Amino acid sequence: MELIIAFLSDWGYLALFICMVLENMNVPIPSEIILGFAGFLVSQEIFSFWPTIIIGTLAGIAGSVGSYYMGYHGGRDLILKHTAKGGLGAKKMIAAKDWFENYGAIAIFTGRLLPGVRTFISLPAGIAQFPMGQFILLTILGTVPWTIFLVYMGSILGHNWRLLLDYKWEIAAVCILISAIVAGGYYLYHKRKRNENQ
Repeated sequence: MELIIAFLSDWGYLALFICMVLENMNVPIPSEIILGFAGFLVSQEIFSFWPTIIIGTLAGIAGSVGSYYMGYHGGRDLILKHTAKGGLGAKKMIAAKDWFENYGAIAIFTGRLLPGVRTFISLPAGIAQFPMGQFILLTILGTVPWTIFLVYMGSILGHNWRLLLDYKWEIAAVCILISAIVAGGYYLYHKRKRNENQ
């Protein structure tokens, strides 16, 4: 953690961008540390609030797209190579693609709100060849509130920004509840829509 803090302190917005790209490419760097400390720097008037939000969001999108492409190309090839017997690999790919066509949008959006899940959702989306345009839109919609929340809380807490790490399970519980409500609403909407079409 101290290495990340020193990197952000010395290199500013560039370090913020690099760290957030790596975090969204599944490198285990908690965004609570990156964005929480960035929020602290906002409170010290070293960073500015909205440039921090914009850079953090753009970096999150860039890292997510990188992870998506790894899944789209390398991930698909790897799975097909190791599950190819009897056409099993192709069948799994078709099943994954069908699942993402039905539930991928809500999985990507709600996944972006869940600590520990948010950075990994890009890989299966790429493997299932979820449409890139929709993927980027959903990534933005899920990344922006998470980025604003952590930077804002870091700026409010100031020198006590590390409390974000102490209450990470409480934050995760709230995120899970919000995601469950959104997912439930999405499911009921589509169920009603299907019933109307029958």
